[in-house]
Amino acid sequence: MKVFDCQRVENCFSKTALFQYGLPFKIDDPFLSQFEQVGNVTCYRKFPRPYFKIFLSDGTEIKGVLSDTSLKVNFLPETSEKSKALFEQLLTQFVREHLMSKE
Repeated sequence: MKVFDCQRVENCFSKTALFQYGLPFKIDDPFLSQFEQVGNVTCYRKFPRPYFKIFLSDGTEIKGVLSDTSLKVNFLPETSEKSKALFEQLLTQFVREHLMSKE
Protein backbone atom coordinates (compact mmCIF):
# COMPACT_ATOMS: atom_id res chain seq x y z
CA MET A 1 0.00 0.00 0.00
CA LYS A 2 1.41 3.38 -1.06
CA VAL A 3 1.36 6.11 1.57
CA PHE A 4 2.23 8.90 -0.88
CA ASP A 5 1.50 10.06 -4.43
CA CYS A 6 4.27 10.31 -7.02
CA GLN A 7 4.44 11.96 -10.41
CA ARG A 8 7.24 12.87 -12.77
CA VAL A 9 7.86 16.59 -13.24
CA GLU A 10 9.32 18.17 -16.37
CA ASN A 11 12.76 19.68 -15.77
CA CYS A 12 14.03 21.35 -18.95
CA PHE A 13 17.09 22.90 -17.26
CA SER A 14 18.71 19.69 -16.05
CA LYS A 15 19.18 16.08 -17.04
CA THR A 16 18.15 14.85 -13.61
CA ALA A 17 15.05 12.77 -13.03
CA LEU A 18 12.65 15.04 -11.10
CA PHE A 19 9.63 13.70 -9.21
CA GLN A 20 7.05 15.28 -6.94
CA TYR A 21 5.80 13.33 -3.93
CA GLY A 22 2.48 14.18 -2.27
CA LEU A 23 2.20 13.33 1.42
CA PRO A 24 -0.92 12.70 3.54
CA PHE A 25 0.09 15.44 6.01
CA LYS A 26 1.85 18.80 6.19
CA ILE A 27 5.64 18.59 6.48
CA ASP A 28 6.77 19.54 9.97
CA ASP A 29 9.98 19.46 12.02
CA PRO A 30 9.51 15.93 13.43
CA PHE A 31 9.05 14.53 9.91
CA LEU A 32 12.02 16.51 8.60
CA SER A 33 14.25 15.37 11.45
CA GLN A 34 13.83 11.74 10.34
CA PHE A 35 15.97 12.54 7.30
CA GLU A 36 18.90 13.57 9.52
CA GLN A 37 19.59 9.83 9.94
CA VAL A 38 20.34 9.42 6.23
CA GLY A 39 21.39 12.79 4.83
CA ASN A 40 22.40 16.38 5.26
CA VAL A 41 19.33 18.47 6.14
CA THR A 42 19.37 22.27 5.82
CA CYS A 43 16.33 24.35 6.70
CA TYR A 44 16.01 28.03 5.75
CA ARG A 45 13.59 29.38 8.34
CA LYS A 46 13.99 33.14 7.81
CA PHE A 47 11.92 33.17 4.62
CA PRO A 48 8.17 33.89 4.54
CA ARG A 49 7.73 30.24 3.49
CA PRO A 50 10.56 28.35 5.23
CA TYR A 51 12.03 25.74 2.92
CA PHE A 52 14.48 22.88 3.24
CA LYS A 53 17.00 20.92 1.23
CA ILE A 54 18.19 17.41 1.94
CA PHE A 55 21.18 15.81 0.25
CA LEU A 56 21.57 12.03 0.36
CA SER A 57 24.89 10.24 -0.14
CA ASP A 58 23.91 8.90 -3.58
CA GLY A 59 23.43 12.44 -4.95
CA THR A 60 19.68 12.57 -4.47
CA GLU A 61 18.42 16.07 -3.63
CA ILE A 62 15.12 16.65 -1.83
CA LYS A 63 13.47 20.08 -1.63
CA GLY A 64 10.30 21.31 -0.03
CA VAL A 65 8.51 23.92 2.03
CA LEU A 66 7.62 23.47 5.70
CA SER A 67 3.84 23.13 6.21
CA ASP A 68 3.39 22.03 2.58
CA THR A 69 2.13 18.56 1.63
CA SER A 70 4.60 17.78 -1.14
CA LEU A 71 8.30 17.63 -1.84
CA LYS A 72 10.38 17.45 -5.01
CA VAL A 73 13.18 14.97 -5.48
CA ASN A 74 16.00 15.08 -8.05
CA PHE A 75 17.67 11.78 -8.83
CA LEU A 76 20.92 11.62 -10.81
CA PRO A 77 20.25 10.15 -14.27
CA GLU A 78 22.87 7.40 -14.05
CA THR A 79 21.42 5.98 -10.81
CA SER A 80 17.84 7.25 -10.97
CA GLU A 81 16.02 3.90 -10.97
CA LYS A 82 17.97 2.45 -8.05
CA SER A 83 17.98 5.74 -6.11
CA LYS A 84 14.24 6.22 -6.66
CA ALA A 85 13.46 2.72 -5.40
CA LEU A 86 15.60 3.22 -2.28
CA PHE A 87 14.15 6.67 -1.64
CA GLU A 88 10.57 5.45 -1.95
CA GLN A 89 11.30 2.63 0.49
CA LEU A 90 12.76 5.16 2.94
CA LEU A 91 9.89 7.62 2.40
CA THR A 92 7.32 4.89 3.02
CA GLN A 93 9.01 4.05 6.32
CA PHE A 94 9.25 7.71 7.41
CA VAL A 95 5.64 8.50 6.46
CA ARG A 96 4.32 5.45 8.33
CA GLU A 97 6.41 6.27 11.42
CA HIS A 98 5.25 9.88 11.32
CA LEU A 99 1.58 8.89 11.00
CA MET A 100 1.92 6.42 13.88
CA SER A 101 3.50 9.09 16.10
CA LYS A 102 0.45 11.34 15.51
CA GLU A 103 -2.07 8.74 16.69
